[in-house]
Amino acid sequence: MRTLRQLHRNVREMDPRAAVQTFTEIYSRPSLRWDDLLRIRDLTSLPILLKGILHPHDASRAVDAGFDGIIVSNHGGRQLDGAVATLEALPRIVEVANKRIPVLVDSGIRSGSDILKALALGATAVLLGRPYVYGLAIGGEAGVREVLLNLLADFDLALGLSGATALSDLEDATLTMRAGRSWCKEQGKHGYGGRT
Repeated sequence: MRTLRQLHRNVREMDPRAAVQTFTEIYSRPSLRWDDLLRIRDLTSLPILLKGILHPHDASRAVDAGFDGIIVSNHGGRQLDGAVATLEALPRIVEVANKRIPVLVDSGIRSGSDILKALALGATAVLLGRPYVYGLAIGGEAGVREVLLNLLADFDLALGLSGATALSDLEDATLTMRAGRSWCKEQGKHGYGGRT
C-alpha cells in the first residue's frame, strides 16, 4: 500500500501512467466478480443496491442473487465515453426485474424531462449526481434545495406538457427513439409530440 504522500504526488505529477495507476488503485477493483458480491450479500441483512447494471443478463443475476435493487448507471460516461446510455439500457433492465426489485437510474438526469423519460420507461426512481453538487458548490444547502425545487418544477411542467396528470399516467406510456437520439411518445393516450 502506498503512502498518502506517494498517492498525492502521483496525482499531481505530469506522468499520466502514474496518475492512471493511482486512480485504479483507489477507485476501481477489476478483480471483483459475482462471487464477491454474493459474499457481501451473505454478510449483511442491510439492503444492497447494485450500481452500474447496463445489461439484462446482469440484472437477472442481481434479481436471482437476492439483491435489493438495481441502479442503471454508466457512471456519467466518465469511464467509457462510448458506453450505452442509461435510457437505452433501462427498458430491458426493467423488463428483467419485472417489479421484483426497484430499478433506479443514475447518469444523465439533468432536467424534469429526463426524470419523466426515466419514469415513463419504468424506473422506480431517479438519482441525482452532478446537479445537486453544482447547487452545493454555488450555494451550500440553500443551493441544493434550489436545484431540487427547480428540478421538481421542471418535472411538473414536463408531466403537464405530456398530457399526464399524475405519475401513474406514465406507467403505460410508450416512448420511442427518434432520429437525433431524442425521445418522444408515440401517438396515444397523452399525445405528446414535442422534442426534448
